[in-house]
Amino acid sequence: MEYKIYKETDFNKSNWTGGTTTQLAIFPQESRYLERNFIWRLSSATCDLEETTFSKLADYDRVLMVLSGNAVLAHQDVRVARLQPFEQDRFDGAYTTKSFGKITDYNLMVKKGNEGFLDVIMAEEQSKPLDRDSYPSFERYTTALYCTEGFAAVTVCGETLMLTAGQQLVINDENRNPAEVSVMGDGTLIRAQIFYDYHLEEMAATVIPRERVSFDDFKTCIYLSNVQFRGAKYIIKSLKNQWFDEELSKAIRKLEQFYIPFIITTLGFCAILGIGYNRFDTVLQWVLALVGWFLADILLVSPLLYLMVVPKPARKHIKDVANLTPYEKRVRERELSTNERMDKLMKRYKTAGMQRYDKNGNAYMIEKDD
Repeated sequence: MEYKIYKETDFNKSNWTGGTTTQLAIFPQESRYLERNFIWRLSSATCDLEETTFSKLADYDRVLMVLSGNAVLAHQDVRVARLQPFEQDRFDGAYTTKSFGKITDYNLMVKKGNEGFLDVIMAEEQSKPLDRDSYPSFERYTTALYCTEGFAAVTVCGETLMLTAGQQLVINDENRNPAEVSVMGDGTLIRAQIFYDYHLEEMAATVIPRERVSFDDFKTCIYLSNVQFRGAKYIIKSLKNQWFDEELSKAIRKLEQFYIPFIITTLGFCAILGIGYNRFDTVLQWVLALVGWFLADILLVSPLLYLMVVPKPARKHIKDVANLTPYEKRVRERELSTNERMDKLMKRYKTAGMQRYDKNGNAYMIEKDD
């Protein structure tokens, strides 16, 4: 069991087309909303316009509770929900949803296949244990308490925590035998109950411990440095059955984006041409010099450049396609469906006109969130 109180300094705030949004908590903590690689997420958003359209999240179920104001949620071709403060609506993130009315809301997003619920708890003078729903088929259980006003003293496993307005308490536990939680005080809390399964290999990259550089790393770098040319996978058949993980690919891109190996190779050939112009008298001398530099480059110079940047042990970051984890399969599928050059071009045009400026003249991008 682990718990944490998230305060304003921990929150991630951003702008979206309808107002502002504040990420209160996310699981796993290293996941990112925009990458859609989280299991659950808690946030609070403002809708500052009379009419706003929510982003689609096809892989998630959502629960929205109004904190202030009145709203009508219209799920296109499905149904409509009229909400007043502390009323909620559960809906599929794949819906085309419009919100009518200026409100502040509290949001729970849960990856499909898991379960999540919201309810309101009034903290009173006498301590009150919190009942919980039961979904025994899931491995993990999270209780999250958000204080909207007043204060609450929350007791978790005999330890009392103080929760004040605007703070978010998250308690992650095993579903089989969760910790007892009780509340007292004078305030209003929103409780989220989340039941889910979490397997690291499905949600995150495999962690490979770093090791000291070895001769095997150098041999691996000889291979890596000589398979980066365009069309390599059509010539070198083994590449079709291999996948370079994210850490290794990032290191290679870091080296190749500035054409460092190409520049050094070119400088070497230019140096030979400059020296040989005055010193070489026969074709054999030219051939030996050029071939010698070519071999030195592919077997020593370029591999040493790669050895400086790739993670060690490098060989463990080269994966067999047939043995990828579920997470690695998703990353590979995304890479195969991505055209980096086209994406950069489209991003340049897509983001045109989306900059806004704050009162200090600093530019920021509109991030459409809730």
